[in-house]
Amino acid sequence: MFKQNRSILFLLIIVLTVTIFNSGCGGGGASKEKEPNNSIDLANEIAIGKPFSIKISPVKDIDWFKVDLTEQGYLKIQASQVPEGLVLEVGYALFQEWEGSKVKWLKKWCKLPNALFIPEAGTYYFAIIDNHHDKESKEPIQIKVDFIPEFDAGEPNNSPEVATAIEFGTTVKPVIFPTGDRDWYKVKVEKQGYLLVKSKDVPQGITPVIYYAIYDEWADPKIQKIRDWQKLPDACAVTEPGEYYIPLHDDYNDKSSETPFSFLVEFLDEMDINEPNNDFKTAKSVSRGDTLKLAIFPQGDNDYYKIKIDKANKLKLMAKDYTGITPVIRLYTLNANDKLDVASGWKELPAEVDVILGTEYYLLICDDYNDKGSQQVFEFRIE
Repeated sequence: MFKQNRSILFLLIIVLTVTIFNSGCGGGGASKEKEPNNSIDLANEIAIGKPFSIKISPVKDIDWFKVDLTEQGYLKIQASQVPEGLVLEVGYALFQEWEGSKVKWLKKWCKLPNALFIPEAGTYYFAIIDNHHDKESKEPIQIKVDFIPEFDAGEPNNSPEVATAIEFGTTVKPVIFPTGDRDWYKVKVEKQGYLLVKSKDVPQGITPVIYYAIYDEWADPKIQKIRDWQKLPDACAVTEPGEYYIPLHDDYNDKSSETPFSFLVEFLDEMDINEPNNDFKTAKSVSRGDTLKLAIFPQGDNDYYKIKIDKANKLKLMAKDYTGITPVIRLYTLNANDKLDVASGWKELPAEVDVILGTEYYLLICDDYNDKGSQQVFEFRIE
């Protein structure tokens, strides 16, 4: 009788052990998905760091999962043992139980592996699909979900509303993670001059780019670019005091790294007394015999001057003491529609240009390919 009871007890222990293993108990989540889970309200709860298996079957299958997170950081999702020909994508969402649409997408659809920035504690949902909804796999695919605590001291700063304020000359340590991350910074400018932006120790594969903007929440659009996307190092002319915004991201938004790098913004005082004159409408008036001191800075700088021809039919233009650039000039006239018409070809200095007596010209001077700039002030003479 005792032996019989022991045999029954042993059998019960085996059955219980198998049941626990198959259900995933003791680990905070199932070891494989539980169907049906093809809608957000049927999402399987999973455990951080514990792999589980899924099957994309039938074709067009979508599998939903959810996870509870307790702090700011990153939700990272990876897949292994994916059959050839199947490309998995993930979409992240919040569950809106009482809204018209229960799914509030946070990010969709991205190839695995992928990660999502988590701004605060809460329950987060994600769905996994085949990218074209035309493949299936009846064999198990392994999915692993990890949580990475926040390691970027500037986050959250993914929009101008939460831009990180930085001081000139103070190095910050941004992290471009996850893929598609954009970090916003802002600086306060007191006078006309230049913003100089630099980076170093950038992780391999990342190419940081920036643009410069003014942000006004009451304007339309709220973001006004003053200089478009540029690789680092770079500089931007600022003509008025105020707050200037600098978003930073990878050039094609297709690379990321968990490694921080150095990012620095400095301020350079205005060295060209003729600025701002980057548009013909702000051109400074000059005359024959004038010797100007100017700088072609930053890269892409265009300097306009206005001159009325009151004698002779030729204009001679010369420059000296410039380095790192090749200054060229071109003449324009203003038409009845308040637009510029070309009045001469491009000419490298020194140059002599035919002009018409009594005509007012707009003179543009810049680098020959607009791909160089120099802080050095040089002399430019008009005869």
